[in-house]
Amino acid sequence: MVFSIRKKLVIAISGLMILIFTLAAYLFISEKKVEMAQDIYVNSLAFSKLTASDIAENYDLYLAHNGFVFFNREIKEIFAQNTDVNLIKVMNYQGEVLYDSSVDVAKRYEGETRVLRELELLSQIRSENISMMDEGSQVYYLKEDSLGNVVFVNENEERIGKPEAGTLIDYFVVPASEKYSVQYGISYENLEKRIEIMVERIVFLALFAVMIGMLMSFVMSAQLTRPLGVLVAGVKKIATGDFKTRVDIKTSDEIRYLGNEVNKMAVDLEVSMEARMYKERVASELKIATDIQNQLIPKEVPKYPSLDIAAGIIPAGEIGGDMYDFIPISEDRLMFYLGDVTGHGVPAGIVSSIASALFYGYSKEIDLKKIMIDVNRVLKAKTMSNMFMTLCLMDWEERAKKFRYVSAGHEQIIHYKAATGEVALEPAGGLALGMAEDIKDLLKVVDVDLQVGDYLVIYSDGIPEAWRNEKECYGMERFVNACKQYGADLKSAEALKKAFLSDVEQFVAGYKQTDDITLIVVKRDD
Repeated sequence: MVFSIRKKLVIAISGLMILIFTLAAYLFISEKKVEMAQDIYVNSLAFSKLTASDIAENYDLYLAHNGFVFFNREIKEIFAQNTDVNLIKVMNYQGEVLYDSSVDVAKRYEGETRVLRELELLSQIRSENISMMDEGSQVYYLKEDSLGNVVFVNENEERIGKPEAGTLIDYFVVPASEKYSVQYGISYENLEKRIEIMVERIVFLALFAVMIGMLMSFVMSAQLTRPLGVLVAGVKKIATGDFKTRVDIKTSDEIRYLGNEVNKMAVDLEVSMEARMYKERVASELKIATDIQNQLIPKEVPKYPSLDIAAGIIPAGEIGGDMYDFIPISEDRLMFYLGDVTGHGVPAGIVSSIASALFYGYSKEIDLKKIMIDVNRVLKAKTMSNMFMTLCLMDWEERAKKFRYVSAGHEQIIHYKAATGEVALEPAGGLALGMAEDIKDLLKVVDVDLQVGDYLVIYSDGIPEAWRNEKECYGMERFVNACKQYGADLKSAEALKKAFLSDVEQFVAGYKQTDDITLIVVKRDD
């Protein structure tokens, strides 16, 4: 039997709709049933805890003194509060059934003493813990542990596994007073009704979806009626070099496929001619951008009698988002910084270039905090709202041997103390530049007691966040340990820098670098 495209679409889409709705309905109803059963369990347990003492009190107050009418009224009010409870029994610890809502409907029971025959239920009645039985006849006792958490135990108070979510409960037994326990029977009639309603709605929705699918298939098949001559004419034009030609085929699936391939061939022929020129232009512009950024990185580190400084940057891409610079203010003062713009690539490179120019322009200002405030004001006004940078701005006074810094949400400075061989993390703080208009109250100038032999490590988050695999990164603990280890053995800032970068390289073992890595080591010599 030969089927037209229209019939194929009708059968395929309708069948797919039915299959999807059937599977979705089965999963949804199964999950919903478990969810509703769990809700009934939680609500009924809470309900039984809240009402058991009231029932026992009402029994002593009314039913024990032949006040059945008043007691029955109270019971009806209690039933009205939870429609999932269909049975209430009041029993004493000798196993006598004093009240049974399923039997004692119109008047108080006056027959022979009703005594429980089920030993398991009798044990539950006499237990000081709330208990329950599921529909598989498994009994659970609920007990609080030493931490106040509810755990499930057996009759001998031995720990057992808790029931699975959605387990159907037959009844709860709650100790209500020193004389009575109350049994609550649980009904799932409401749950079944709600499931039936959901099934009906899903069936109607599935029928509607099938109708929509059939309509869609008719519409789609109606679009496959263009003649084969369109394809032939289009191929002839393409053969003459007219790569702009496109064929619009809407007949059968084979012709349609051929038409799409012809169009793709025309596009590929056109794109291949343009792509080569575009690639060469982009590569040239990217090289220029890289060269510009490289010009911003200092070619050499300034030398001061009391300081030994080394620095380096390893970008994650051709254009990075990390930046650092040294700005000699005078023979007695050096200002320098290390910053990290969000992400990397051209946008990050542009922001770092702007920031570099701003810091150079404001470098004559003595107040580090004011410099940060001025730079932040410009970045906030002139860059995109999702672009910001963390930065540590530092200052060294040679004559006073004074080191200070201001952090704008940057990583903590690592301070190796030669006298003790210990490593400390200097305070961080502040807010990344470009995030808020006014950050003056968030910035703080910090003085560092940099003694002879001490060194500081200023770095971007590319080091602690260097990944060995998808689960394990370098981390601050390893970094701090490396600083402590190499501080005792290596005497120059350059040697320390190389050791740190080598340790990171050995850790990642060739795994893809996802962020720029920048490092400045400042060591005091005298």
